[in-house]
Amino acid sequence: MPLLADPRQRLLPRETGANGCFETMRAYRGRIFRLDDHLDRLDASVTYLSTPFQMPRRILRHKLITALARSGLKEAVVRIALMVEPDGEAYPSIVVRAATLPPPLAYARGIRLAVVPARKFSVASIDPQAKYSARLGSVMAVADAQLRHVDEALFMDAMGSVTESTASNLGIVSRGTILTPPCWLGLLAGITRDVLFELAASLRLPIRETPLTRHDLYNAEEAFLTSTLKDVLPVTRIDGRAIGTGRPGPVSKRLLHAFRTLVRTELNNT
Repeated sequence: MPLLADPRQRLLPRETGANGCFETMRAYRGRIFRLDDHLDRLDASVTYLSTPFQMPRRILRHKLITALARSGLKEAVVRIALMVEPDGEAYPSIVVRAATLPPPLAYARGIRLAVVPARKFSVASIDPQAKYSARLGSVMAVADAQLRHVDEALFMDAMGSVTESTASNLGIVSRGTILTPPCWLGLLAGITRDVLFELAASLRLPIRETPLTRHDLYNAEEAFLTSTLKDVLPVTRIDGRAIGTGRPGPVSKRLLHAFRTLVRTELNNT
């Protein structure tokens, strides 16, 4: 982790939690998938937010692995939060809990999304690639989704481009090509999203980043979400409209199978 300025040199006390950040990881069979990628992203959040955290990576890595081992859980969510304490330092709070995952039926039938009016901070003011502790926009979007009786909400930016859901990245299939919004629109680059590009290359599926509108979503052949907790989860309805055939499509199924195969392979080799 980067060494930041000594908080004792500040003229005013830091507001507790004002620049806290967090990271959520997934453990399969007692091992954290892509741990170093998650720590890279945490490091980037720490740097962007000037969170005064100075623990060496090797020690933090050991703490995460040890916490998971002590929990005795094999399928788990590992979450680390860095919140600034009154002494001006940020200390890691690590929570390991049993993974609450989408049920198998969700993958078989797909889920429902809705584009909601709630907005996050503009990318021009706060870059959403830093996982900061203040996430009011996501809280409001979840409430909007519940009012619409759907499974998850989708954000739009000020120009009308769909960016991401409250906790997942979005992808669609259009004319045989996988399309996903670019990060510069104002979305968090997910670890699973990055893996998606690796999988598409190995499966020889065309993929590219491009802004997406609701028109693109409604006319897509397939849609899906990717995240640490969802893997690749098919989406079959958006704003009440059936996407494609209204059932999980072949590309989404191939990506999900390839992702789970990759997880098994990587964890077997570590």
